[in-house]
Amino acid sequence: MTNSLENRVAVVTGGARGIGRAIAERFAKEGSDIAICARTQADLDQTREAIEAIGRKCLTKSVDLSDSVSTREFCEAVKVEFDAVDILVNCAGVYLDRGLLAESDPEIWWKTIEVNVRGPYMVTRHLLENMADGGKIINFSSGKGLSAGANSASYHVSKAGLHMLTEALANELWPRKIDVNNVIPGPVATTTFSRDDPASGRTAEELLEKYKEELPPGLPEWERLKHPNEIADFVLNLVTLPTGGPTGQTFSLARRPL
Repeated sequence: MTNSLENRVAVVTGGARGIGRAIAERFAKEGSDIAICARTQADLDQTREAIEAIGRKCLTKSVDLSDSVSTREFCEAVKVEFDAVDILVNCAGVYLDRGLLAESDPEIWWKTIEVNVRGPYMVTRHLLENMADGGKIINFSSGKGLSAGANSASYHVSKAGLHMLTEALANELWPRKIDVNNVIPGPVATTTFSRDDPASGRTAEELLEKYKEELPPGLPEWERLKHPNEIADFVLNLVTLPTGGPTGQTFSLARRPL
């Protein structure tokens, strides 16, 4: 540990599982106090215990980011608990619709947009007044936001919208020296990637073993499944860059052109 985030406050949505949890714990090891939200209270409790065992504060709240009321309540709780927010990582997201638009459920299609675009917007909107000048915002995007696919239109549209939100925010927050960037993680050993039930308890190590020889169809042979901790290390590097670093950019950890 280098304590590169000593006395900082970081907010991580989706911070109770997978990539979000790895980031929250990595930040805590570097000295940051943490606020996380997610949908499942049991996962939140486990992550809070892990962070408190490191010796850092951890505020948690069960939130569905498609619910504007509970999202705002989480942000208000953050502002009550902490004087200022230094880092915001919008990691939470859903991939609910994997079929053709003509066969889609309009409610599920729209909920994807609500969680993946309106969710980051609302969290950012409500926390901006409390963000420290020179802070960092990281939005988690996808290569699917850069190209149209033959299905899963809602996910493609939502991530394309998030890309534009990132770029617009980068321009808007330039005077406050707040850097806003996208991260595309590529394939990561999470239940979202494997499409397992999150309640299955499949660990990153188990998924890495499962896909050790061959990734699912559709990915090139030179692509590689990554541990969530690798993503956390990369994000730590981004948020510890000095003032004047990149902003409005998209950083991809995928091993293929997007």
